Amino acid sequence: MAAETVNLGRVFRNRGSVVQALENVNLRIETGQIYGLLGPNGAGKTTLVKILTTLLLPTTGEAYVYGYNVAKEASKIRPLINLVSGADTPGYGLITVRENLWFYSMLYGLDKETARERINRLIEEVGLKDVENELLRNLSTGYRQRMNLARGLVNEPSVLFLDEPTIGLDAVSARKIRKLIKDWVKGDSGRTVILTSHYMAEVEEMCARVAVLNKGRVVAEGTPAELRSLVAGKTVAVMEVWLPTDADRVLDMLEAAYKTHDPATNIYRIRVVVNNWDETANIVEHITSRGGKVLSLVKAMPSFEDVYVKLVGGGEVVSEFEA
Repeated sequence: MAAETVNLGRVFRNRGSVVQALENVNLRIETGQIYGLLGPNGAGKTTLVKILTTLLLPTTGEAYVYGYNVAKEASKIRPLINLVSGADTPGYGLITVRENLWFYSMLYGLDKETARERINRLIEEVGLKDVENELLRNLSTGYRQRMNLARGLVNEPSVLFLDEPTIGLDAVSARKIRKLIKDWVKGDSGRTVILTSHYMAEVEEMCARVAVLNKGRVVAEGTPAELRSLVAGKTVAVMEVWLPTDADRVLDMLEAAYKTHDPATNIYRIRVVVNNWDETANIVEHITSRGGKVLSLVKAMPSFEDVYVKLVGGGEVVSEFEA
């Protein structure tokens, strides 16, 4: 078992206010897979990752990594893990890629021969050969993300935590990063990745299992196919709608829809799951009777994004078209 939580909870207290970041979270993450953590901002994903990486103690319940208790055996867990955030600066800008990796290898206590061998291999595998002697500050975003991944692998972790590893990347660079991660897990059955992401297509492509968090609780857990079954047999109405300035009032009945908004034109693009196509007539009538205009309406098959919206409600999420 790579990681496990038992009735895990975390409360933050500040000047009399209490925030329940996690509540009764029970997860079992097997070794040898990529496991996804999905949820809106504030759902508790980052808090969960911080607890599993020994950066934060739980308030209630227990958490384990490879059988070690995060609260009592942190020193045994830390050599087994690493954490990479796509938003992090991967090193020091005034030294080269190779020098940065050497610096981190020394922090992890590698001997010089092992460090040199491992850095050479990572530079080849992660695709940094062309820039290994470039100053880090001169690298493109794509190369910086590769450097970030190499840094996370330099201690050869058993569990690698990835927090939005493709954030800000173009489609080609993001695809390369995803392939690197999948190849790394396939290379050894003892390797596990715990991935947080807002990109629905990325999670569905990469993850063997997914947990969806909302307001500190696990609202669904299973394979992507199992979660997709939640919208099996349903239809998606994709609409472009112009709405008056008090649009929130009009959209109240569509809380479980995915919406994007162009403030310049006040046009909304809406995806809403319906049990049958006849239900769209009620939606159109609701919008037009309140001063809105339906500019287009087409039928689509449910996507993994629609599963996510069904579980956590509407709002802005990053779709497969925006990843």
